[in-house]
Amino acid sequence: MNTIKNIISLDCGNSSYRVVLGKYDGNKITTEVIAQESNGMTKVQDYYYWDLYKIFDFFIKSLKEVLGKVDKIDSIGVCTWGVDFALYDKDKNMLSNPLSYRNTIGEKSLNNLSKDEKDKMFYDTGILCDKINSVFMLNGIKEKMPDIFEKADKLLMIPDILNYMLTGVMINEPSELSTTQLLSSITKDISLEICNKFGIPKELFSEIGVHGDTIDNLLPSIKDELGIDYDIPVILVPSHDTASAVVAIPSMDDNFAFISSGTWSLIGAELDEPVVTKEVLESNLTNELGAFNKITILKNSAGMFIIQRIKKEYDEITKRDNSWEEINNIADMYQGEVPLININNIRFFNPEHMGNEIHNYLVETNQHKGKFDWSIVIKAVQESMACCYAQTINSLEKVIGKEFKEIFIVGGGSKNIVVNELTAKRTGKKIIACSKESTSLGNIVVQIKHFKKEISLKEMREIIKKSIDLEEYHVEVEENGIVDRYSRLI
Repeated sequence: MNTIKNIISLDCGNSSYRVVLGKYDGNKITTEVIAQESNGMTKVQDYYYWDLYKIFDFFIKSLKEVLGKVDKIDSIGVCTWGVDFALYDKDKNMLSNPLSYRNTIGEKSLNNLSKDEKDKMFYDTGILCDKINSVFMLNGIKEKMPDIFEKADKLLMIPDILNYMLTGVMINEPSELSTTQLLSSITKDISLEICNKFGIPKELFSEIGVHGDTIDNLLPSIKDELGIDYDIPVILVPSHDTASAVVAIPSMDDNFAFISSGTWSLIGAELDEPVVTKEVLESNLTNELGAFNKITILKNSAGMFIIQRIKKEYDEITKRDNSWEEINNIADMYQGEVPLININNIRFFNPEHMGNEIHNYLVETNQHKGKFDWSIVIKAVQESMACCYAQTINSLEKVIGKEFKEIFIVGGGSKNIVVNELTAKRTGKKIIACSKESTSLGNIVVQIKHFKKEISLKEMREIIKKSIDLEEYHVEVEENGIVDRYSRLI
């Protein structure tokens, strides 16, 4: 390839969505964030929703900005968070804006199941039962919004929706579909047993796509709006943002652990086949589909959402936008034994006041007796995240029989120096912080398959390695019992 390819990533997360331009020169990729806007849920009466039309409008406007910078756009790929979806009627009209997984109707559906039923669902699919899995939200819609469910003809996940808006083609992307627990990571197909259990017709699902294939070209109406007269292919990338981020791990060794750090932290490893055992189930690990039918065995853990909420609350109280350095400095003011929280406790899922909820937890668990103190709250979250990472990596090594010397951190959280340093201390392993643009880089590098059909996943990672700078953290593990103390909380 002698000419530069201009490859577009729409990277849509819980806290923001952005359009990234990747320039591939045949050797490496350089990236530029063209536009970015905050994302957030909108509460309407009893439910939280996402505004997909707003996101799509932003994307089209951003493509116009890209065209002001380049002669031609060569391809487009879409990746987003997992589990959320919308239902469409027979005329291919969206029946309702997508509900957010932060709603509780999925949790209520899950709680109606016995332990044996939950275990059987894991053994059937390789996917751990979780309150945010789409199957439970869908069952909740069936009960709470029967008119919508009865009219439903197709189900599209968030990235599938955006791909449909761009091309007019309905297709389900596999890594995203695996977050529903309706797709088996064992068979790589929709589980008829799970569908039958919840009364969900398999016909709701479209063709399951293949990574690197072209979905279709941009719709003529969008080309007209952009003022272009050439076709732009939309490529099916691993559209669950974790799956794309894992593609962008620059490891030449197949044996690596990762933490995909964003609103959520996905802590895991990449395998060729799922591990569906009692030990995996008891360790709260799950087998999601990754890129090109790889398996990402991982724990879906609370991530930067908690600390982001704390910063937002502190900003509101101080009436200023505090820097992350200032937030870290507040934590450093605390001296003494560090209190810990179980960061995956349901009470921290979406409380009205995160700081107060953490303070109350510390008081109730006899770790703090004084008044509310921001330094204690922030320190507890930072240390608890690192301990959760260490505890999960320990469990992962035991159940898959591998030892990891390095842990790659990808995503926006890779730039959180404090948590990275604490993770090195609590694991005793080398921490390698990759690009904060890992999701977009993974999206972009998979699109190269449209131009180089025979490119392998390893060759994609070689391109990534040439394209990014790495930051390493390595210290001896501190034998102070703090990880064991954290483990006793969960």
